Amino acid sequence: MIRRFDFFKAAGLAAMFLVAARSADAAGLPNHFGEQVESALTCESEWSTEWWRGYFQHYLGKPLRTWGEAEWYDAKNAQLAGNTATEVFVNVPSSGALMVGALIPTPVDKVKKQLESTLNIQFVQLAGPYPRYLSKFGSVLVGLSNNQTKWYCARWSLGNRP
Repeated sequence: MIRRFDFFKAAGLAAMFLVAARSADAAGLPNHFGEQVESALTCESEWSTEWWRGYFQHYLGKPLRTWGEAEWYDAKNAQLAGNTATEVFVNVPSSGALMVGALIPTPVDKVKKQLESTLNIQFVQLAGPYPRYLSKFGSVLVGLSNNQTKWYCARWSLGNRP
């Protein structure tokens, strides 16, 4: 026969293990993170600078740096349409742009191919001194000299958005 104290002690230990398991899951990115960011990067969602700054700070912590009129965050290897992002960024409030982006440590041709097959969107090459591609919704891929890709959506603030 189990005494009440032993039963409560066992139940308490089980509850502690459940809390520890939940905490470990909470330390990672939420299930919706990839979908939310992909939607912004493909320019298929409405968003504001303040919303993205709050979202990134909530799930990723403080920015790694502020550079190029953007706050850059450790993306914790987030999966974005089959690509691993090392950093994500959002414009600073004083910028005239509304921009959300990701840095992917993979050459642009491979990222382009993965996005086209996973998200069923097409990118066309733009003229210029470096590889750059544009989707019909305004999503941009830029091939960087260090074999990384910057994927972003940018809109310009016309005074009618927060």
